[in-house]
Amino acid sequence: MDLAVFDLDHTLLHDDSDRGWNRFLVDIGVVSDQEFADSNERWYQEYTRGTLDIREYNRWAFRLHRQHGSAQVTQWRDQYVRERVPAMVAKRTPEVLEWHRNQGHRLLVITATSTFIAGPIIEHIGIQDYLGLENEIVDGEYTGELIGIPTFQAGKVEALAQWRAAQSETYDRVWFYSDSRNDLPLLEQADHPVAVDADEVLTARATEAGWKIMSFRD
Repeated sequence: MDLAVFDLDHTLLHDDSDRGWNRFLVDIGVVSDQEFADSNERWYQEYTRGTLDIREYNRWAFRLHRQHGSAQVTQWRDQYVRERVPAMVAKRTPEVLEWHRNQGHRLLVITATSTFIAGPIIEHIGIQDYLGLENEIVDGEYTGELIGIPTFQAGKVEALAQWRAAQSETYDRVWFYSDSRNDLPLLEQADHPVAVDADEVLTARATEAGWKIMSFRD
């Protein structure tokens, strides 16, 4: 059996789910336009440059849980998934997933987005197995502190190895689809690395190495 692994943001989705979530919070009046401009854009630019401190970002992202309580934020999250996520799925995502299913491959998403946000999105897309940032919960509330292996940059390699070791199946080959330079550590180890709507750093590496380059948006 092969394992087909996918990044989420700008790969299966044509947008960034965290950025979309924060834009949604502006639209429903929870977050101000100025806070979105000052903070969310900063984090997004740091991510695209490969300089993001994932723990610092996560504390900021989960500030709403401390301010409003996790029950309220979960209601907003569910509304976001219902109202915004269907339009964010890249055009060719269903086709590519169906191809892998027809080959008998197991599907897995590994993302640097928290499972609080990413989990329902991935399930909406139709994939049951996923790895993402896992958050500490104390007395039913998210604290903003990460637990386990942060699934970011080289952490994706470690988290995937740990996940594979816990499975009853073994996998002959691993496919990995991503758009980002942040995922080069895992792409370098995959049997079938695929650059999807990639940034310039990943495009250059994929061209040099002869990896497949494609778009999920066309």
